[in-house]
Amino acid sequence: MKNTMRAKKLFLVFATVAALAAGCFLGACGAKIADNTEHYDKITKTLKLSKSYEGKKLMTAGGGGIGKATLVGDTTDGDTTNFKLEEGGTIAVRYEGVDTPESTAGWEKWGKAASNFTNERLHEATEIVLESSTGDVPDRDTSGNRPMCYVWYKTAKDDFKLLNLELVENGFSFNKESATSGYYGYFQKAEKFARSIELRLFSKLDDPLFNTAAIDLSLKEINENPANFRENAKVRLYAYVSDMYTASNGAITFTIAQYDETNKRPYSLTLYAGHVASTANMRVGDLYHIVGTLQKHDGNWQITGVTLSDSDSKGDEEKTWRSQVSYYLYFDSSNSLYAQELTSNFHGDVTVTSATLEGTKLTFIGTAPKIDGETPSYTFTVEVPADYAEGTIQEGTTLSVSGCYQFEARSNQLTIPSYSNIKIK
Repeated sequence: MKNTMRAKKLFLVFATVAALAAGCFLGACGAKIADNTEHYDKITKTLKLSKSYEGKKLMTAGGGGIGKATLVGDTTDGDTTNFKLEEGGTIAVRYEGVDTPESTAGWEKWGKAASNFTNERLHEATEIVLESSTGDVPDRDTSGNRPMCYVWYKTAKDDFKLLNLELVENGFSFNKESATSGYYGYFQKAEKFARSIELRLFSKLDDPLFNTAAIDLSLKEINENPANFRENAKVRLYAYVSDMYTASNGAITFTIAQYDETNKRPYSLTLYAGHVASTANMRVGDLYHIVGTLQKHDGNWQITGVTLSDSDSKGDEEKTWRSQVSYYLYFDSSNSLYAQELTSNFHGDVTVTSATLEGTKLTFIGTAPKIDGETPSYTFTVEVPADYAEGTIQEGTTLSVSGCYQFEARSNQLTIPSYSNIKIK
């Protein structure tokens, strides 16, 4: 009896060690933990494109809700891509059933990896088909601008695969597919698989493309030596907003700039804000402490991933906040931003009340209307060229100034960087 018990105990020990060595214990037999570099498509390949698409139209009512397309440029996010439709027109498509981490207007762990994954798949494609979940014209996303679509792609070696599903299978998104969809079971199975091997979003491993430590950025340096910078670096800088542009899809792009005291000129860079709601409150002319991510777009550097924090965050080196109101001002009644009343940092033309010339330094005082109806007085200084004739700018002169700096907040003391910024009317 004792020998039997001893034998049972030895068997249990050996069985336990063997199970652990094989990765099997308490039902976890054969589980493999992903290293987040592999590409999986076993589940994706089980789903076939069964709908006819030849001659069909995606964006035309009654057109079948499906149609051929070609890729335009690189992908935006892992779940957003611009396509040119065979039926005509170009659209920005938001992927149905997925929500990958942000990599453009926002910046999140696994976001750039998801964008790269989508980009690589579509650049390999020999044929692309977009499908609506409605059977007709696609629904729009929450912004109301981007059609929601399934993105099917075919390569030289593989038949059509559903990229939306492939993103879930590879751990770049949770299953966001509607439970009423015919594809729901596939999406559910794909997420279960990604979870089972702790793939990307479900991993405890670091994302090598995601950086948390910010480096101080000089816009002069990145303009003069762009090759010295690496993509996806997290950066921090003080810069003012010099211009803004709102695209037809509602995405916002800013031009930000830094004034260089050495050579008396600004250096600028694009800040892509996309649809991040908080950045819509950034005003042209204000100075900001900006934290974001460097990315390349059409071969040029830009900053993305910026979220404007509230006033309580001022002084936090890891956040974006307004540092100074009315740092950079315009005085031009014909400027479109003044006409649209988008910012109080735009004024109408200056009416000069006095002017003094000392050597090459011209100082003049003038009043200018603001969009709120006030007409404040400012003191301007500018270096004039050698051929400047004294009295050119004097009491009663009306002029516009394309941009000047208020280095000290609320001082009403403005520096015009160049005499060429002045236009006498």
